[in-house]
Amino acid sequence: MAEEKAPPGFLDSAFSSTAGAIEHLIEPKKETAWHTVTHKWLSLEAWTEYVGDWNISRGAFLIALYIPLFITAGSLLPQYPNLVFGWLLFGLPAIAVIAGLVGFWGAWVWYVQSNFVFSRTNPMLLEVKMPAEVSKSPRAMEQVFSNLWIRMSTTTFIDRNWVGGVRPYFSFEMVSHGGDVRFYIWGKRMFKNHLESIMYAQYPEVEITEVEDYASRFVYDDNVDCFVTDYALHCGVKGIGNPDPLDPASAAINAYMPKTYIDFELDKDPKDEHRVDPFASVIEVLSSLNKEEQVWIQMVIRAHVDKDWKNAVESEVEKIRIASTQVSDEHGDEDEDAVGFPRPTWRQTEQIRIMERHLSKLPFEVGMRGIYIAPAGKMRSAEYTAMRWIWRPFSNAQWMSILRPRRWHNDFDYAWQDWNGIRYRLQTRRFLDAFRRRCFFNYPWKFTYHVFSTETLASLWHPPSTVVVSPGLARIATTKAEAPSNLPI
Repeated sequence: MAEEKAPPGFLDSAFSSTAGAIEHLIEPKKETAWHTVTHKWLSLEAWTEYVGDWNISRGAFLIALYIPLFITAGSLLPQYPNLVFGWLLFGLPAIAVIAGLVGFWGAWVWYVQSNFVFSRTNPMLLEVKMPAEVSKSPRAMEQVFSNLWIRMSTTTFIDRNWVGGVRPYFSFEMVSHGGDVRFYIWGKRMFKNHLESIMYAQYPEVEITEVEDYASRFVYDDNVDCFVTDYALHCGVKGIGNPDPLDPASAAINAYMPKTYIDFELDKDPKDEHRVDPFASVIEVLSSLNKEEQVWIQMVIRAHVDKDWKNAVESEVEKIRIASTQVSDEHGDEDEDAVGFPRPTWRQTEQIRIMERHLSKLPFEVGMRGIYIAPAGKMRSAEYTAMRWIWRPFSNAQWMSILRPRRWHNDFDYAWQDWNGIRYRLQTRRFLDAFRRRCFFNYPWKFTYHVFSTETLASLWHPPSTVVVSPGLARIATTKAEAPSNLPI
């Protein structure tokens, strides 16, 4: 039987129709003048967000707006206050019961989790002294993080909500005391042997010793000034059908990772003189401090056991695939036969490739924070700015993401936000308490976190290779070697 052929132009017309439908789905709708007036200038939500952008309390704004309206309504309708308070009193029994149950449950979870953390953590701090020669790429550190993907104490509902069990978490830290850079690992004492074994397995040249917690020794008083910050992902990619960049608190932003050691080709083991390790810039910032200054960088991690990160990455990949099917309009009004089949751009191809590469690795929940400490009145703006943007070398902000400073002292931009520095000092004390406890995912300090793969973690914290020659980096002077096995007893 002869093969049936499609009529000329059939594929082109069908493809044009499909592409037109897809383009209609992914192109953002243009706002009309009426839409702008009703949704921006006549919208309470828009005004609340506008006030919040000026760092004015949204709650205070709404209360200040409600009280005059309530008084006005009461003057126009004398029975209005009685009606409002009558309905409140009528519904008070039901409201009190529901609010009591919700409040009790929240307080109970807060109590049992805090009790579990404080009574069973028994923390210890390990200093990792770096050897003079590190020839391995950060891929070795990726194996270390893979061995810390541990889910325990949260198996059942009783474990989580009656016992208060939380997943084990660890903190990988870099500290500079006057330019002297040190590396630390914090965790439960029960994991000490495990941490040492997995580090020695990949880096037998390092030296690991238990030390006193530097954060607990620090005293915050009027003799020092501090600038504190968290680090959060910022993605400049605009969502499909949405003209605004991704929300930093959304799950979708975790699909867009910053640059890693693979993007810098550090996994290909080139010669030292040809390596470009962005981690060297991080070490140099920490090494450039004055004698009386300090910078602490903390990365708290725990295993991510849910499927929301996987689903978010797959969803973003699918959106990019749909966007890549758009027909190029570069031919203008030429005949549609001149327009070839669509294919993804280099950027879209790279985005998909990077996302799917990270998707093949173990995910971790991550919270990152940093603090710059200086003598009172001697804080250098250049230094705390460098600390705020210390992760800029890993930036891929145009079509992936960047780790940028957020929260804490970054929110103080206007004079009316903090009278006489009261809130600034209070924020510092709270930050220091959360830092000392290494608390990010559980009560009493629970914050928004991100999800990184082991590849990203290994890029942000690993034993620096020999290409990092910063004078402030403390290294072991000699290489350790085991004693011969045939020595006489």
